[in-house]
Order: sequence, then structure tokens, then C-alpha cells
Amino acid sequence: MKRKKTMEVRTKIMLIGKNPDINFFTALQQEGYEAIASESPEKAWPLVYAFRPHLIIVHLRHPSGSDIATLQECKAMAPGVPIVVATSVPGHETVMRALEEGATSILSLPVEGVKIRKIVDDLVASHG
Repeated sequence: MKRKKTMEVRTKIMLIGKNPDINFFTALQQEGYEAIASESPEKAWPLVYAFRPHLIIVHLRHPSGSDIATLQECKAMAPGVPIVVATSVPGHETVMRALEEGATSILSLPVEGVKIRKIVDDLVASHG
């Protein structure tokens, strides 16, 4: 009798931002997520179709008006995929605007692995 092999599907996360935080990227991988990074939405376009992320995290180091454009490009690139804005500048006006423009959640950096897992798992579960 043959046994079927079952593969566990790991949650795929795409991190977008100039000079993504290596510690944050590593924490995602250590938590068991399949993660890739891109420095801009323009460079992420060809990756998103091949990778098919369950979640996109837009890393904002210095929030500015152009970051809202990045968020909008991500929404166009992957409709229906939850988008989290990760920043070390919580409460900033642009971060609040990001929520108004469709960011699913805000993640304050630095963040511990346990919190990453809870946020990611909750978002992926609620978005199918």
C-alpha cells in the first residue's frame, strides 16, 4: 500500500521596501514563513505572479507621501492580498493615511517573532 506524501504549505510573505530590515526578514524566515524581498513594487511585479504571496509587508523606514503610492501599487499588483505596513515610526500621519488607503494593519518595528506569527496567522486566516 502506497502512502501519499502531504506537503505542508508554508505561508508566503513578500517584503517590499528600500533596504529591507535584515533582522525583520530573518525573523520571518525563522518563524517558518517563506519570504522574499523586493526593494520596490516595480521590481516586485514579476515576482508576485511566480511567488503568489499570502501577505505583503510594505516596510516604511521614513514615511513620506511617496510611500502611499507604494501602498497603492502593491494593492494593484496583488488585489485581495492583505497588505501590512511595517514601520518604526508609529503614529506618523502617513501611517494613518496608509490605513485609510487600504493597508490591512500596521506593524510597529522592532517586533518579536511571536507577535509576527500572531499578526500574520490572523490576517492570512481572515483573508482566506
